Amino acid sequence: MLPGSDIIIQCPHCDNKLKQKTINSGNTFNAKYWTDGKREAPMLPDSIVITLCKKCNNYFWVEDAEIIDEVDPSEEKYTDLEYLEELTLEQYIDSLKKVEIRSEEDTFYLLLQIWWKYNDYFRENNADKLSQNIKNKIPGLLNELLSIFDENDDNDLMMKGELLRELGRFPEAEKTLNKINTPEYSQAKQFILDLVKNEVSELRELKF
Repeated sequence: MLPGSDIIIQCPHCDNKLKQKTINSGNTFNAKYWTDGKREAPMLPDSIVITLCKKCNNYFWVEDAEIIDEVDPSEEKYTDLEYLEELTLEQYIDSLKKVEIRSEEDTFYLLLQIWWKYNDYFRENNADKLSQNIKNKIPGLLNELLSIFDENDDNDLMMKGELLRELGRFPEAEKTLNKINTPEYSQAKQFILDLVKNEVSELRELKF
């Protein structure tokens, strides 16, 4: 991975300025792929799309922030500014009620991140650290996500089938996955269908 410039942005709600990391190039070497569709690529990190301003305590979409400057990270400039931070699971849930929702795609993005962040506890073997409050909220949020997957999109069908599997709704999962016809999904589809047939609901790393 080759780091790029630091972008200096200003919170849309106050005068607080933050730094956003960029990369000039990256790769998927040693990347992990999971049945829920998440990719973990150390050399190609995902950009931060939404964040929380610690000064005014408002959530905002990074693309809506004004760009103030762009500097090389080696420069002794803006050293007092903090870098953007990825939201926690609790913050993603909170942001659903507080951030400006500009389209259904925003809702979909937040719900997808909530699912992935929830699953991170299982990816990292930390499920015992989930609070009861989160456990109570997750089922409703995942059902909301189920309702907005696009069944005309095979990638959405993959994720919907997987989420149904994780919820233990195996007949629905099988029916959904069998709607997928795109060849590029055939191996992942079969991997998840095998889990469905064995009534396995746990998250799995994709291996084939």
